[in-house]
Amino acid sequence: MAVVQPVSEIPFVAGDAALDFVNTAEERGHPAAGEALAAPADLRVWGQRYGLLGPSARLAADAGDELDRARRARDLLYHVFAAFIDGRPAARAQLAELAELARAAYQAGSLRAGDDHSVHWHWNPSDLATVRHVAVTSGLELLRAMPSPRLKQCPGDHCGWIFLDATKRGNRRWCLMSECGQDAKDVRRRARRRAAADSGRDESAPAR
Repeated sequence: MAVVQPVSEIPFVAGDAALDFVNTAEERGHPAAGEALAAPADLRVWGQRYGLLGPSARLAADAGDELDRARRARDLLYHVFAAFIDGRPAARAQLAELAELARAAYQAGSLRAGDDHSVHWHWNPSDLATVRHVAVTSGLELLRAMPSPRLKQCPGDHCGWIFLDATKRGNRRWCLMSECGQDAKDVRRRARRRAAADSGRDESAPAR
């Protein structure tokens, strides 16, 4: 398994809870795919860092089962988002499963009024399943409201993170310019140097 950033350090750069949750895995489909949620404690740390779980969140006896459910929901969201980005419909079976997850999420939640009298969904900050519920409901809202050109996938080597392009021109390409973007620049720079070196050797080689 590839080494990925620990969940305590993984950056939140996607612009949405569902996408940042999807990005806890990298390079899907590759034998060395990276997994940041290796244990139930990782799921709790992610939820606490994202503000979904409180410091009192505990790992119940079924925490391992919830980790499995959360990772399945995450991978399902990934495939639905990937279809959206590719301009193709998600599979009916995937949408049916996502609908079941959404029903479970809303059954577990409650509606609350904010200080500005707006209404929003609330889930128990002590329950590990809250991470899954928020990711699923946030993902559905995103798919409903987001223009497809604004939802993108990083082309970086061994990456594949998905993010919202919130730039005015809609020209964001990388999950992080300082990482995948810089890596691509370095690759191009090395390629130019090799090409220049090869060209120099060719020019100096004796004619035959």
